[in-house]
Order: sequence, then structure tokens, then C-alpha cells
Amino acid sequence: MLRLELHLRVLTFCRTERLFTPNERVVVAVSGGADSLALLHILRALQVELQIALHAATLDHGLRGAQGAADAAFVAEIAAQWQIPCTVGSVDVPSLAATWRLGMEAAARRARYAFLSDCAAQIGATCIATAHQRDDQAETILLHLIRGSGLAGLRGILPCSQRNGLRIVRPLLAVGHDELMAYVKGLGIEPREDSTNYDTQHARNKVRHLIMPLLREINPAVSASLARTAETLRDDYAALMASLPPYVPPSIRREEFLRLLPAQQRLWLRAAVLHLAPDHDLSFERVEAALRFVRRLRTAGGVQLGSGIWLRANQARLHVQRER
Repeated sequence: MLRLELHLRVLTFCRTERLFTPNERVVVAVSGGADSLALLHILRALQVELQIALHAATLDHGLRGAQGAADAAFVAEIAAQWQIPCTVGSVDVPSLAATWRLGMEAAARRARYAFLSDCAAQIGATCIATAHQRDDQAETILLHLIRGSGLAGLRGILPCSQRNGLRIVRPLLAVGHDELMAYVKGLGIEPREDSTNYDTQHARNKVRHLIMPLLREINPAVSASLARTAETLRDDYAALMASLPPYVPPSIRREEFLRLLPAQQRLWLRAAVLHLAPDHDLSFERVEAALRFVRRLRTAGGVQLGSGIWLRANQARLHVQRER
């Protein structure tokens, strides 16, 4: 009964958020942990209702030696048992991090999405499903709040976003990790554990293992509460976005920009940057520096927004552009 109830909740969420389109192929990112195994099994149970075809994909990041390779082999074995085709990949994230001049986490994330995108291209998939769940959402909101994020960041993890021409969907955002762990254990499966998930030197792990337990002492339902906050802020963000002048292409008359409210000015800049660099997290400091530059403008010039993106302006017009 509990399994059917969880299936119904996920089905309702997928339909409400319009995550899938009929008759499409979906790449499911599976690590071997409880959340991603539950995602694969639940979507397998809902294939007919959602009218989708599944393809599992798992990547050994080259960070944990034999353990990482064993996790990938485990996922391939489970997928075979469930009669779901599976692609297994491997990369050397430490080398990529050095080449890309990124931290290990950022490099792993870029490599993972590149792998998933390649897998989607090979099988003609239009969508990638990831196992982000409600507790991930709560942690993300707290991390963004700690870093001083604006309204866009406080929306947390979106149910659906775009990346490299693909839709990235998160069908489990309304489900908690404990529920997913119980679901997988109920299938008689012992999920794999990534030892790096317990390293509290990483900010997310510190929030997960040190801060969230304290918050649950105040409010046992804190993850659900933060998830509701994110949902509310998504609606607020959409309403504010509807009030903005167009940002595609990311250019606007300076006079029109200066007539906007400060909140609208900040949001226009963020939206223009995200249009050019979807993964760039525009900091509060850079936004404020850009606003000061525009308001005090005397002669044509520019200010850097990060990731090779610049705001160029003269007395007549503002342009957000990628430097060549």
C-alpha cells in the first residue's frame, strides 16, 4: 500500500509540473544510492501512465577507485534485472578539474552532465531525470540563503530546467530521503553508500549532517516547510519575471532600465546572464557593482559579471554579452 501511495504522489507531481511529454525517451541518472534507485524503479512502475521509455545511465567519476567502479557495475546489474537498458561511463574527474581549473565538486558535476547529455544524444532522448528529493531541496535553499542568494536562488532546485537543449526533470522533489530509503529496502535491495557524502568539509554535507538535525529539533517537518517556501518563491519569481522588459536578446535601453524598480533591475541582469550562461551563479556583489556602474555612467564602458560575461553600456543602451 505504501509503495502504491508513493507511486501516486510521484505521478501527481509529474503531471502537475508537466515534467514529461508523451512517447519520449528519458535518461535516468542512477548512482546506486537509495534516491536514484527509487527513482528508476518508480518511473519503471509509471512508464505506462507517463508514456515514457527509460534508459539508465551511471558514471564512475574516478574519485573512489574500486568502490566507484563497483557502484557502476551494481547499477548495471540492477538495470538488467529490471529490464532497463543502461549505459555505463567513466571519467577521471581529478584530471578534468585540473584542466578546467575547477574544484572537484564543480568538475564532477560538469562531467556528469556532459556524460548524461552524450547518452541522451546517442539514444535520441529529450529528457534527463535526476533523483533530487525534498531533503536536497531544503539543503539547497539553506546553502543559497547562507551565500546571500536573491529570489532566483531561493527557489531552490527547480522541478524542470533546461540544459544543452535537454529538459532536466526532478520527479522526487515532493518525497523525503527516508521514504525513498524505506522504498528501496522494501524491494530487498541494499543501496550503495558513497563515503564522500559524509565528509563534512563539503558545505552541503555540513548542512546535511550538522545543521539540518538541529533544525529538525525546532521543526521536525523543516524539509517540507522549506520545500513549500521554495514553491511559493517560484510563483513570486514568475510573477516578477512577467513584469520585466524582454531580455532576449539581452539588451535594453538605459532609460528604460533606470525606470525599473531595483528588484526588477537585479532580476533583469540575472535573467540576461542566465540566458547566456545557464550555470553561472551571479553573485550579489557583481549585481550591485553592475547597478552602480549603470546608474553613475558618464562614458561608455563595461563591468565583468563572471564566466566571460560582461555588461557593456553607453548613455543609450545596455548590452549583456559574452566576450569573444
